[in-house]
Amino acid sequence: MEHLYLIANWADYAAELLLMVAATVAAVRWGGPAARIAAAVNVIACVLTTPAALMPGDETLRMWVICGLDILTAAGFLYAAARFNSLWISIAVLAQGAQLGIDVFFIGQASSFDRLHHFLLGAAENAFTWVIQIAILGAALADRRRRLALQGAVRV
Repeated sequence: MEHLYLIANWADYAAELLLMVAATVAAVRWGGPAARIAAAVNVIACVLTTPAALMPGDETLRMWVICGLDILTAAGFLYAAARFNSLWISIAVLAQGAQLGIDVFFIGQASSFDRLHHFLLGAAENAFTWVIQIAILGAALADRRRRLALQGAVRV
C-alpha cells in the first residue's frame, strides 16, 4: 500500500510540474504583466520551496521556513493582482492564503495527526496548488482573449 501511495505522489508532482510549465509558458507568451509577474513568483516559490521541504532535521523548523516562503509568494501574487487589477491572480492570492493557513495549522497540530489527517492535508495542499496554476493559466488566456478582441475591434 505504501508503494502505491509513493507512486501517486510522484504522479501528482509530475502533473503539477507539467501544469506549472504550461501556465508559465502561457503567461510569458500570451499573458499581460499580472500573469507574467504571478508566473515568475510561482516559479521562484517552487524553486525555493522544494529544497526547503527536503531539509533534514526538525519538521517544525522546516514548516516555519515554508510558511515564510508562502507569505512572500502570497505578497507577490497580491502585488500583481492589486497593481494590474487581475481577478484571476486574486484567485491565486486566495489559494496561496489557504495554503498558508494549512501550513500554520500543521505547525500547531503535527504531532497529534494520524496518517489520514496527513493525507487530507496533503490533498488540500495539492488542490490549492492546482488552483494557483489554473488561475495563472486563466489570467494568461484572459489577457490573450482581451488582446485579440481589441485587435479585432481596431481592424473593423
